[in-house]
Amino acid sequence: MPRPRTPLLDRRRIGAAALRLADEQGVLTIPALARELGVAPSALYHHVSGRGEIISLMREELALETSPDDWDSSQPWEQALEEWARSYRKAFAAHPGAVPLLATAPLAEPFMHAMYEKVAELLLTAGFTASQVMPLITAMESFILGSALDLVAPPVMVSDVTRETAPHLTAVLDDTPTDHRRAELAFDVGLRALITGFRAFLPR
Repeated sequence: MPRPRTPLLDRRRIGAAALRLADEQGVLTIPALARELGVAPSALYHHVSGRGEIISLMREELALETSPDDWDSSQPWEQALEEWARSYRKAFAAHPGAVPLLATAPLAEPFMHAMYEKVAELLLTAGFTASQVMPLITAMESFILGSALDLVAPPVMVSDVTRETAPHLTAVLDDTPTDHRRAELAFDVGLRALITGFRAFLPR
């Protein structure tokens, strides 16, 4: 049989399919990915060494949307960090089912190192100490990942509250949006609080 003009598999296609599958099912297995791509499991190993490399390809798909390469070096660190946080959340929010898988695998990819290098440089240049930078990045990432999951949560997360038993909670819920604005408001407030809190760590 003649070879097809377009290869059935390439690394980019594998990464995109794996991201889609993990997003839909919340898990990733080699047999399920092979079925998704319409090939035998053995065919995948011509392009990747195993599950860990597939997760790297998934990360690469997301990294294309979260790269800080376009930062304006003249802008304040707070603004640059906010832009990165928003782009990071937007990318993960498009694939919430894959968040647990991507967030718990070690980061060994050079392209991810390049992204963190930019963020580390930003914070060090702003005046944070070397010992502060990774805790600050981790805190921001934890918030971003939780916020991405919140985007696909029900608009009303606290329900069936009675005014008699929880009058204070009822009062604040009365003033809380009950649509998609709830998650957006929580992210905006939380991001502002984090960046304001980060600023307090700068040496005076």
